[in-house]
Amino acid sequence: MEEKIYRFWLHRLPGVGDRSIEKLLAVFGSAENVCRAGKELEKVLGKRAAEEIVEFNTTFDAPGAYEQMLRQKIAFYTPQDPQYPARLKRLARAPYGLYCLGALPQEGRPAAAVIGARECSGYGRFVAEAFGGGLSEAGVSIISGMARGIDGLAQQAALAHGGGTWAVLGCGVDVCYPACNRTLYQEILEKGGGILSVFPPGTPPARGRFPERNRIVAGLSDLVLVVEARQKSGTLITVDMALEQGKHVYAVPGRLTDRLSDGCNLLIRQGAGIALAPSDLLAELRILDNRKALGGGRKEPAGEPPAPPQSGEGDSREGTGEGEELLKFLDCDPKSADDILRAVQGAGISMELPELLAELIGLCMEGKAARQGGSYFFRADGSDLFAEQPGIGYNEKRQSPATE
Repeated sequence: MEEKIYRFWLHRLPGVGDRSIEKLLAVFGSAENVCRAGKELEKVLGKRAAEEIVEFNTTFDAPGAYEQMLRQKIAFYTPQDPQYPARLKRLARAPYGLYCLGALPQEGRPAAAVIGARECSGYGRFVAEAFGGGLSEAGVSIISGMARGIDGLAQQAALAHGGGTWAVLGCGVDVCYPACNRTLYQEILEKGGGILSVFPPGTPPARGRFPERNRIVAGLSDLVLVVEARQKSGTLITVDMALEQGKHVYAVPGRLTDRLSDGCNLLIRQGAGIALAPSDLLAELRILDNRKALGGGRKEPAGEPPAPPQSGEGDSREGTGEGEELLKFLDCDPKSADDILRAVQGAGISMELPELLAELIGLCMEGKAARQGGSYFFRADGSDLFAEQPGIGYNEKRQSPATE
């Protein structure tokens, strides 16, 4: 067997974790030497563990399992491989094995983790999509766990805006978890992203595996953004791991009476940066004025900006119709048509309900608004609702980088 297959074999040993692998390599020098050590393994692992490995070798066909994995288009990396992510190498305890379906994150591209509650609110959904899309358009890779709620929404928005996203799973990369995100799982692969895991293919999801998943999410990111989280939340485990790694943490503020914002507000009180707009994070990454050079999602060609459409071209409503004016009366929370009408008429605009509904439906058809529950409407794209100036709530008290 070649050394890469011996490394694969070493990572598949039952009951042998990364710390034990580190000890074995320190004593025997290479994975091949470990495989040939036989009873000598007792010196490092003890008699019982050594016997289990001998028994494992009688049934496990390492070359066959490795070839089967390659046929599934799954790659396996260890810190000895040049392709192994540099961000993970810098961790105090880099994972020995990393499985990848699709592509690895690009080393030269800044990366942000966007995480939060699974059972998020409409506000959380709106913000996750706005930040995921805004960061992605600026060339930032979005790293998350493909979970329901904030994680998956931010990754979907990244793809919708032409950017790249990577999902780190608490199971094998060939296991789509949660199953409800099957479409997202496939789209990540189709659009040049990747599915990553430190667990071998076929490993089912389990509660005890998610803390390590969260550590890798933080490890692959330059900073972490928390959109919504309860005070006692698994999301905050990722935050703790990010802080241990010396990463900057940002949180989206929420209402004091909203339990889904308790975790974010607490983080801010403890010194996390306040994320009021994607520009806050872009400034932290020092790329606010360098978006195109980073190879982001949507870009305009060099030269003069595109000329506005002439009469009869494109959407004649753009920037001129009453529908565009109505956007000022919508935000991320759904409002009834009656409430919108009262606000419009209160602003001195002469309009009746049938005309208002026609304009709102037109905005929905343009993708600028969305409809909920019959006659409730809200903004589909609220990027202009964010604060215009970045720089508020930066990590003034920065964590010292973790010892590596």
